[in-house]
Amino acid sequence: MRCTGWIAGVVILLGGLGCGGPAWYVNRDLAGPGHVLVGYGQGETMAEARADAAREIAESLGVRVSSTGEVVREQGSDGASGSARFRVSLVSRFVLDDLTPVKHGKAGGTHFVALAYDNRTFMQKLRDGRMGDRASGYVPASGYKASLPFSYSLSFLGIFPDDYRVVRRHGGWAMALEGNVYPIPPEDWFRQLFVEKADNQGLRLAVTPSGVLRSGRCYRVFLSPPHPTGYLSLYHVSESGQALTLMDNHPVTSSAPVAYPDERHYSGLEAIATDGNGSRDMLLATWSQEPMESPVTPPPVSDTPWPDTDARTFSYGDLLDALKDALWASRFVWIQGW
Repeated sequence: MRCTGWIAGVVILLGGLGCGGPAWYVNRDLAGPGHVLVGYGQGETMAEARADAAREIAESLGVRVSSTGEVVREQGSDGASGSARFRVSLVSRFVLDDLTPVKHGKAGGTHFVALAYDNRTFMQKLRDGRMGDRASGYVPASGYKASLPFSYSLSFLGIFPDDYRVVRRHGGWAMALEGNVYPIPPEDWFRQLFVEKADNQGLRLAVTPSGVLRSGRCYRVFLSPPHPTGYLSLYHVSESGQALTLMDNHPVTSSAPVAYPDERHYSGLEAIATDGNGSRDMLLATWSQEPMESPVTPPPVSDTPWPDTDARTFSYGDLLDALKDALWASRFVWIQGW
């Protein structure tokens, strides 16, 4: 009898361990709308269980952001010329936001949890959550914010540039609109962030070389103001949006082009080239009648494109708002890490 009881106890113990947690966790059968991803996690604490579930969702979405490219030499009528062809990987790696608890439990000292993530596109979320019955239709507006591609799309939802702000959130970017905050996935952000316009009503931005820049070298930038008065500013914005640097801001005294050959202005370009993949950045020039207060404070150095925490105090939204009444011109620049 004693042996039988011992064997039965072992069977019960092994059966409990073999179940791997509650039935809903083992079967992974918590259903939801088609646009909702459910991640399951376990851990010694609820925080560990949530992190495990979030990691599962993140893995299903992808975890890489990189750029690759090549320089193609072409023979033109005026001699040899070079052009760059680049491809940007648009797979996200960022801290997941707005994870909703679906179910949780505890068994044998282990916490189990299921979290849900709304996988609708950024535009779908805005369309489904739009407040009121505002008239849609594109309204022409000046400024860099109004020129972003999604500003045109948002106008058909009745959302205009003055209605929203672009803010930092958990190492990424988000749109604040009517009391709600909508995280902007990096793949959407890249497409919106970069708008190349080399000439804007007399404000001209020229950059040499026009192709790839190897680490340790610097671009030469020429700014031509539209009038012999006012103020010129030059910004450097990295591909991920992690680095926003005011490179120069000074009064204009003539219409002659202003050159920026100083390598001190370009140390950030070399710093963000990682793992040999390189990156596509943007130089943004502005002209205004009055001096612009910089929305930028020096950010801490980050070794990863999307850190778990972000103590930076600047906001790209502040820059967009500051450029509302300014002329702007922009150019792409390319960095390789070898």
